[in-house]
Amino acid sequence: MLALVNNGANGGGAAEATTEAKLVGDTWGGDGNNLDLSLLRVGDIILVSGVIVGDKVMPGHYTHAAMYIGNGKMIEAWKNGVRVVDVSMVRNANDAAIYRVKTSDTIKQRAVQWALTKVGLPYDYIWLTYIGGKQVEGCCYYCSELVWAAYKAVGGPDIDQNPGWSWKYGYNVAPQELADDGDTYLVAYSS
Repeated sequence: MLALVNNGANGGGAAEATTEAKLVGDTWGGDGNNLDLSLLRVGDIILVSGVIVGDKVMPGHYTHAAMYIGNGKMIEAWKNGVRVVDVSMVRNANDAAIYRVKTSDTIKQRAVQWALTKVGLPYDYIWLTYIGGKQVEGCCYYCSELVWAAYKAVGGPDIDQNPGWSWKYGYNVAPQELADDGDTYLVAYSS
């Protein structure tokens, strides 16, 4: 069940000027972790494993991606679409990490603002096909595609480790590729 709550547009940060998705019974699973969320900065990439059934078949350690937007919130493409949720959900995952993009704070802010314009769009199930694909401007997004596209759309670095075809990921951009790209670096990890 999806309920939308308007948080108002008056001050306080990016997350407050958006519609936040509250999904009843739709949260991450996992054994939990102790990731230090105080290390998060606007535009950081949050990568996790142990939150979806597909963890067993998806290549790479990380199987879900989100972006920190500030004020304790993150944006993600989840099965019900692009939504803003509380970053504390990260603690439900088996493993979680914070990756930072090697770019200016201005690009990070623009990436967040771009991503917020996608709230409410449906989930893109194209990644389920081996060949898959990715797009910057689209009608729907999968998790790592949203994060990648946000940076690509605003002139930031291409954070897909394999921007073209790869045998492991097809034409997709997988969460693991965001971690392995040379334009990102690990800030913190917890399992």
